[in-house]
Amino acid sequence: MEIAVFICETFHIEDNDVCNFIISDFSDEFMYVIKQILVTPHQLCGLLMKNDCGDFVDPLATIWNMTIPGNQPPFVPKQVVPPGNPTLRALHLTDLHVDMFYTVGLEADCGTPQCCRPQDMNVEIVENGDVKQPAGPWGSVGSCDTPYWLLTNMLQNIASTAGKLDYIMVSGDLVSHTVWAYTPETHSFMVKNLSDTIRSYFPKTPVYFAVGNHEGVPVDNIAPHFTPKKYHMDWLYKAMSNAWQGWIPADQEKSLEYNGCYMKKIYDGLRMISLNNVYGDRINFWLYINQTDPDGTLQWLINQLQDAENVGDKVHIVAHIPGSDGEALEGYALNYYKIINRYANTVVGQFFGHTHSEKFYMMYANPDDYKSTPTNVVYSAPSVTPYSDYFPAYRIYTIDGVHKGSTYQVIDYEEWFFNLTSNNANPTNVKWEVLYQSANMEYGLKGQIPTEYNQMIERMKTDDSLFNKYYENHNRRSIYDGRAPCNDQQCRNGYLCDARQFHQTQQLCTDLEGGIQKPEPKKNKYSARFATSNERRRGKEECKI
Repeated sequence: MEIAVFICETFHIEDNDVCNFIISDFSDEFMYVIKQILVTPHQLCGLLMKNDCGDFVDPLATIWNMTIPGNQPPFVPKQVVPPGNPTLRALHLTDLHVDMFYTVGLEADCGTPQCCRPQDMNVEIVENGDVKQPAGPWGSVGSCDTPYWLLTNMLQNIASTAGKLDYIMVSGDLVSHTVWAYTPETHSFMVKNLSDTIRSYFPKTPVYFAVGNHEGVPVDNIAPHFTPKKYHMDWLYKAMSNAWQGWIPADQEKSLEYNGCYMKKIYDGLRMISLNNVYGDRINFWLYINQTDPDGTLQWLINQLQDAENVGDKVHIVAHIPGSDGEALEGYALNYYKIINRYANTVVGQFFGHTHSEKFYMMYANPDDYKSTPTNVVYSAPSVTPYSDYFPAYRIYTIDGVHKGSTYQVIDYEEWFFNLTSNNANPTNVKWEVLYQSANMEYGLKGQIPTEYNQMIERMKTDDSLFNKYYENHNRRSIYDGRAPCNDQQCRNGYLCDARQFHQTQQLCTDLEGGIQKPEPKKNKYSARFATSNERRRGKEECKI
C-alpha cells in the first residue's frame, strides 16, 4: 500500500489526497494486478523508470491479432444519399457525468478533480474564507460536472423543440468524476436514475446505451471473467439490464449481463450494436494481466457483423472510447479497425463519446496510410458535461430512413449547445441555442461520407475560416467565451492529425509540416494516467531505485 501511494505521488498520477483515497479504497484490486504482472524488482524498475534499469513488457504497446474472416466482398465506396426518401432522426447524448451534489456558490476552482460540490477529502479549498470562483447556477466550465437540473432542462428543451425522435443513443459515462468515491451501490443507483429520467421525457422512444469508462469501479476498470469472481462486473450489467427493460431484446439480456454488449434489430435492414469497449481502455489495469480480447467482445462483434452481412443488413455501432492516441490500447484499437474494414460495406454508422469535444475520425483501407481509400468516418459527439473546457451540447442526426434499398447512412446532423456564460448571467431565462443547423452547410460537405471528411482535412490545411469553425465547434466556445485561438501551425496540425488517427501511429500525419501539438484540455480529465510531460516526472537521478 505504501509503495502504491509512493508511486502515485512520485509520478504525479494525481494529487496526494486523491492518491491516498483511491488506493486505499481499491487496494485489493490494485494489489491483485501488481502480483500478477510484477514478479521481480527488476520488472518493477523497468515499469516505473522507462529506461534500461529493467525489463517490462509495456502493455500499452502490446499488439495481438484477431482472426479476421475471409471472403470479404468488394468494397463499395459510400455515396451521398439522394434526397426524397423517408428519413429517421436520432438523438446522440454522451458523457452526461451528472453530479447529484453540485451546489451553487461553492468553489469551482478547488484544486481537486471535482469541484462545485462539498469536498469529501481533507483538503483546504478556500483562502481566508473567500470563494475564488463560485459555482454557477447552471454549471461551470472547469473541474465541475453536470447539475441534475441542467440535464432535465436539456431533456425538456429537446422534447419541446426537436420534433419526433425515432431513437436515442447514449454513448456512456453517466456518473460524475468523483472517482475516489465510486461504489457499486452508487453506480447502480445512477444507472437506474438517469435511465428513468430519460425515459420520463421520451416514454415512447427507444434508448440505446453503451458502457463508459466511468461506469467502471474503480474508474476505467471493467474486470474480465478471468479474474476472481469477486471482481466481476455482473452487478453493473445486471443493473443496466434491469434499467433498460423494453429497450433491450430478451434474447440479448444474457449477452448484456455477461460483457455489457448487445444487438437489436431496430428496423428492417438495420441493426444497432452496443459495444463495451472499456475492455480496450488503456487504464483498465486488469488488462495488463491479459488484454487479448477480454470476455470475447471483439469475437462477439465479428459474429454480429457476419450475421448482418449474410442477410444484407446495415449496422450502427454505439460505443464510448475512440481508438485514437492516448484513449485505447493499441492492440484493441487496431483489431477493431481491421474488423470494421473487413465489414466496411455493412457498418454505416459509428457513434462514440469520451473526448467531451466534438470530433470526427477517419478510417482508411490501410490503417497506416492516409493516402489509401477512406472507408469509414467515426462520429465523436460533444458532451453534456462542461468538464473541463466545454459548453454542454447534444446532437441530432438525420439518417436515411426505412425504404427499399435504404443505406441507413447519416445524411446530416444539427448541434445545440448551452452557453454557460450568458445563461449563468441570466439564470431565470436560460436557452439552448443552435450551434449549427447543418454540418454539411457548416463545413461545406456534399454529404456525410468518408471521402468528404477526408477532403475536409485537406481543405483545413489552408482554409483558415473552415479550420476556425471546426476549432470553435470543438469546444462549443469561441475566443469571446474565453477560449484561446489556435493560430500556429503546430496547433492546427494537432487537430488535423487527430482526425486521421483512429489508432496510434504517426504514419498518418507525415505530410503535416511544422510539427504537431496534439489538442489538450486546459484541465485534464481525471484518470489514472502517468504524467506525460518530462518536467513533471522525476528522473532516475532524483528518484533512484
